[in-house]
Amino acid sequence: MAEKQYLLGRPDDARGGRLYIGRYMALDGSAGAPVFLDVLRPHAVVVCGKRGYGKSYTMGVLAEEFARLPLAVRRNFTVIVIDTMGIFGQMSESTEQCDLARWGLSAGGIRIKTFAPVPFLERSQPGTAPFLVPTGSLSPYDYCELLGIDPLSGHGAALIGAIVRLGTFEIGQLSDAIASSDAPPEVRSSLCGLLSMVSSWELFSRDGSFAGLLEPGTINVIDLSGYGHDPGIRSCAVASLARALYDVRVRARRDEADGGRGVPLIWMMIDEAHMFAGGSAGQALINEWLRQGRQPGLSLVLATQRPSALGYDVLSQADVLISHRLTLRDDIEALERARPIYVKEPIKEAMARLGTTKGAAIVLDDATESYHIVRIRPRTSAHGGGEPEVYGVDSG
Repeated sequence: MAEKQYLLGRPDDARGGRLYIGRYMALDGSAGAPVFLDVLRPHAVVVCGKRGYGKSYTMGVLAEEFARLPLAVRRNFTVIVIDTMGIFGQMSESTEQCDLARWGLSAGGIRIKTFAPVPFLERSQPGTAPFLVPTGSLSPYDYCELLGIDPLSGHGAALIGAIVRLGTFEIGQLSDAIASSDAPPEVRSSLCGLLSMVSSWELFSRDGSFAGLLEPGTINVIDLSGYGHDPGIRSCAVASLARALYDVRVRARRDEADGGRGVPLIWMMIDEAHMFAGGSAGQALINEWLRQGRQPGLSLVLATQRPSALGYDVLSQADVLISHRLTLRDDIEALERARPIYVKEPIKEAMARLGTTKGAAIVLDDATESYHIVRIRPRTSAHGGGEPEVYGVDSG
């Protein structure tokens, strides 16, 4: 008799095109039937949990599982991981965990492609490619947001006018165009100063391209941790990437009507996603990926410590929710407001069932209208998100 299995995201139990994420957790805490996540259809997945309980770890499990798919299936996808803390580049290395055998797994890193902005390439691992945002992929309003300028102000008018006149440009060319414009001297001076700062980031280029992220069957890690003190920079980078990939897949979807796939389906995974809930990044992710991404084949995984910061729109549109332990009232209430009608147990009571077990999670699945308590499987690759060890402490 075949072992019972749970498949999230698909109402049938077909064996192909799925990711092994863990096992059903029985009431006594023991591991039960295996649990899988479908990849044959696009999905919007929210992974949440307080620090140290498995949020980023779970996102790494999903990336590992894509790498484990048969090549014929894996070539349909590209996976893009937005790494805000610099912890996913270690997936190329093997884990040191020793309990993999009972899960039917063996230790081993996965093949990844790493990208980082130019200023941080020297401190990145060997083989890391530069991550450059095409200047033309940002709208004039995105530039206003990046520089903290009101689009309706005199500064905004001068900036937008120069962008429209140039069409395509390097940041230095945009600064020169403003310097030679008829804007008031104080406007020209302040804008040129701000653009000089943007140029120093070495993130934007007229010749930038996201094509390197679209190689079929690849796991791509974009390390934006170097901009940890500049959330606006990361937001603009993610907004640009999200919009560009949306446009690429919309065009590709039309061509696929004739057969074949020139551009892979895209799974974008964003760690600490609450950082991108507002501004241009939030608009692109909600309006284009969550609301319209299914038809062009876009899947989104948002991992966060603060589901309340994502907002109701995001939580209500996720078709799979994986929640590790939460204790903050606002976060539990946010999940409760988004709780679907097929889940009878209040979120607070479900959280109590998780206890303090790391890796345990509540899973809500719209496709099967089911609710599970799951233990996420251990990682086979190195997890860079663990706590640092303190040396010199007497263990006696």
